[in-house]
Amino acid sequence: MFKPQVFRRSFSLFRRAPTSAIVKSASQDGNDAIRIQRVRIQKRVFTTSRFAGSVVVAVGAWKFLDWLNEKTEDEEELEQHRRARRASIPGQGRDDKGGREITPEEEAEWEVQDNEEGEEEEEEEESLLFFPTGFSRPKPRSFYRGSDPEWQTFVRLARDRPRVEKIRGELVTMVRELASKNPKFTVLLGKIDTTKGSIWIEVKFPDGPPLEYERPGILLTEDLTFRKGAQVVDPIHHRTLANVLMPTAVANSVYADMKRRLYGQWLDLRKYVGFEVKQSPVENMFKGLSPPTGKATTTTQPPVGPTTPGAPATADAEKQAQLPAPSTPTKPALEKLGLTLPDPGQAPTMNLAYFRLMLMKNRQPLSLEPPRGTFIVTGLVELIGDKAKMTLDITACYDPNMAEYVMLNTRVRSMTKYKQQPRGGS
Repeated sequence: MFKPQVFRRSFSLFRRAPTSAIVKSASQDGNDAIRIQRVRIQKRVFTTSRFAGSVVVAVGAWKFLDWLNEKTEDEEELEQHRRARRASIPGQGRDDKGGREITPEEEAEWEVQDNEEGEEEEEEEESLLFFPTGFSRPKPRSFYRGSDPEWQTFVRLARDRPRVEKIRGELVTMVRELASKNPKFTVLLGKIDTTKGSIWIEVKFPDGPPLEYERPGILLTEDLTFRKGAQVVDPIHHRTLANVLMPTAVANSVYADMKRRLYGQWLDLRKYVGFEVKQSPVENMFKGLSPPTGKATTTTQPPVGPTTPGAPATADAEKQAQLPAPSTPTKPALEKLGLTLPDPGQAPTMNLAYFRLMLMKNRQPLSLEPPRGTFIVTGLVELIGDKAKMTLDITACYDPNMAEYVMLNTRVRSMTKYKQQPRGGS
């Protein structure tokens, strides 16, 4: 006689009706049996709004690609216009038998017109906006040819031995003068003599210009037309972004540190089971670098004689020091189970010595290639001071056109003190 009341509800977590409201509604309608049925409502895949949006996106993409191909069509029309103008010269389209030869004046006039058109094209290539469509990438590497002016300059310089010796001497003098004025070097070496010390310098000519990088994108020209293009990127920005997006050195360092920690836990487990464990000296060294565990340090009292009046007070102090520290209040349930909570005052620490060592090992320094038209001057320069002597590894770039060094990089190779004290004591 009575039909069960059916409530259809969705899976929403925010608009779900409470159970008490459902029971109250059923009791008001006089129903004893309640059946709750959950329903999931799905939208149609093909709707009018989705179809209209797809049409708009397709038309916009087609129009955008049409704008990109507009530059190619303009170049073809310009080339056809040039051919039509050349064919308009009398006798230009005929054969050699019935035609006439073009005079040098006409050739010069056409060259001037071609140059003007080329300049106009270069002006048109200037873009107003650049929209990058990807990450920077290296261009194909190029090499110097025998006819390039940079290579011709290298050839003339290699034959001029006096000038090469002068360039080497300028580098040595510059390095020693800079070191003598730097307080970091004078503190370690003392007063530096710029006329003493051994040197070893050599000149290297590069095979080609430095590797260039570009970022692909879309250019907005002055005619408000879009075309494909690329933008030159500085090598430092390219490598910095590459290190951020792909931190290979950090990943390798984390892997090495995790591997070392897991291996240490495996050795502790074998030692706990009863197997014999042999650790290398390197592992023991890094194990000794672990931070302190936060154990309480014991304080020592100055000795007091038995006949001094301060002895009873000292004995009471020693008894108080020997008494166990009051334990922190714990819950009875945890005491029954035999569980102890960690001390909140002891913050967990992590040993990062091995991670830092591996990071310094895996991180490659940023090596810059010599600019176009320059060559490399590298070698060793010795600095002689009052306290010690030092050998520097020098790498510099010299520009023969400017007759000066444009880049200098130094690195300490070795250092020897004149007086060495024993570290173990006398």
